[in-house]
Amino acid sequence: MVTYLKFTENIVGGNIMKALTAMLFCVMVVLSSVLVAAQTHVVPVAIERAEIDDTEIEAFGVNQLDLERDQEFELLLELQSWENAEDVEIRAFISGYEFDDVNDIEDHIGPFDFDANVTYVKKMHLTLPDDVDVDDYQLRVILSDRNGWEIVYNYQLQVNTERHSVKIEDVTLSPGNAVKAGQALLATVRLENKGQKDEDDVKVIASIPALGVSASEFIEEIESDEEEETEELFLRLPKCAEPGVYEMVVEAFYNDRHSKVAQSGKVTVLENEACKPEQAPVVVVQQASQNSTTEVSASGDSSGKVRSALEIILLVLVALLVIVGLIIGFSRMRGEE
Repeated sequence: MVTYLKFTENIVGGNIMKALTAMLFCVMVVLSSVLVAAQTHVVPVAIERAEIDDTEIEAFGVNQLDLERDQEFELLLELQSWENAEDVEIRAFISGYEFDDVNDIEDHIGPFDFDANVTYVKKMHLTLPDDVDVDDYQLRVILSDRNGWEIVYNYQLQVNTERHSVKIEDVTLSPGNAVKAGQALLATVRLENKGQKDEDDVKVIASIPALGVSASEFIEEIESDEEEETEELFLRLPKCAEPGVYEMVVEAFYNDRHSKVAQSGKVTVLENEACKPEQAPVVVVQQASQNSTTEVSASGDSSGKVRSALEIILLVLVALLVIVGLIIGFSRMRGEE
């Protein structure tokens, strides 16, 4: 358009040379575009049929296919090439997801080589996150190769959600994941309503089954696509619970107790020093015939106790015999006098 205006301006102004130059430039641009188009080919592959989870879908159609979020679906494609094709790639994706920079809704397969007049079946898998908006979307499938014009197919989709669906969003523990036996563990549970309906009187239970402790709390209402948090659930651990790692279970009952969601984690119970077993007292026996001492644990076996008692009795008898011998000796010496 700019060249055409300059050309017209030059004609009006009488500058014929400049007008011819501008016209020649315009002709060269058109010829270059024609040559580029002639050298560029379209990918010679077409999608003959497409299915999502065994349901056939039509490209550029009016009817929409309803899908629920938080699920994976399979896209089956039947493709045919009208001439030999090399290095063909297939990309399927859904645009408009809020967090597609970290978790995009996409699958990519290829490259493939295609022979003319042969039908090929390719399968792709895409996952709808549980936080994708309930709305209408386009599933776009692009066929491309190294230097040809790509072919794009658009399929109408409607992303929906379940009628009743609650998710445990987060569990916060105080003082943390490690707590001493006999102390209290406080749990706060955050829930998100992913369903179409509001949920009333949602019951939340936190428990450590192996220790036989649990606590429950009610959330009066959780509106659709909203989050709510429980009050602190109080779990008192047994005073002398065995130290170790235990499983903690959090359950939420909703939809008039007809539905349940559960999540589990690990809690470390630390030893309570007040519950350490007392050490057995030690009895020391001094043997008269030796310089060393022998320590005998009061928690030893009965044979050790008997042996120690016999040794003491033996020592007493020996002492008595010595005393008796001395008395007899003194008596004889007095008789001889």
